[in-house]
Amino acid sequence: MMTSNDALCRISPPSTSKTHLLWVPHAGGATAPLFKQFRSLATSRNASHCVNLWAVRLAGRESRFSDPLETDMDSLVESIATETEPTFDDDDTLVLAGHSLGALIAYRLANRLLQGSSLPTRVKGLIVMGASSPSQWTQNRDWLDWDDADFADELDRRYGGLPAGLKQHPDALAMFLPIVRADLKLARGVASAEHPVIPVPIRAMAGAEDHVANRAKMQGWQSLTSAGFSLRVLPGDHFFPVANLSKVMLTAETLAGGEG
Repeated sequence: MMTSNDALCRISPPSTSKTHLLWVPHAGGATAPLFKQFRSLATSRNASHCVNLWAVRLAGRESRFSDPLETDMDSLVESIATETEPTFDDDDTLVLAGHSLGALIAYRLANRLLQGSSLPTRVKGLIVMGASSPSQWTQNRDWLDWDDADFADELDRRYGGLPAGLKQHPDALAMFLPIVRADLKLARGVASAEHPVIPVPIRAMAGAEDHVANRAKMQGWQSLTSAGFSLRVLPGDHFFPVANLSKVMLTAETLAGGEG
């Protein structure tokens, strides 16, 4: 359950635009890289002024450092939905985007908002990045319960997700591992759960060098929409999305306009 009042974090400055992109980061991810990339885009005038950028700040990091970590997907999605509904106006449009584990959360959130909220007409699309479709996520997640040393090695092997600097600082690593471990536990049972078809377009993005979720694995998202699907390959490995923020924002702008 979310306990802070800033689980939804505004990345871009307030504007008159009625289009909003809500980004859910990867397991262990935070909002700081998005802030940095958006500032870079704004400085170079490559940021879309037609899209307000928001991010979900999960528990255990940044301003939510003291909040209890969440390991139940249904509870997490309900908490985000409860905060999302009153944040946006009746005439706003909302596009959801998620990277890796964040894509699963964004998909579940989209379904929740479309089926059981005041927002169904405002949700215009879903952007999934670097994530296999839900049915393809492995059922065997016993490695999430391994001791820290073995868990860290397996995490690095699977995702290449441990920065070199973090490995050299045991105290920082000890703070990071419980966060990413809890995040990844959110996906337990995902493969065997029901995967409703959503009535909004899905736009998939894959990294050309991503060995975690390649083009073939991402194609499975096509079966989860009744409103159109496309798949785009962008430069980069599994962690390509933030560097391609401008492309994601432009895709959101297109979806919000009912195009694409």
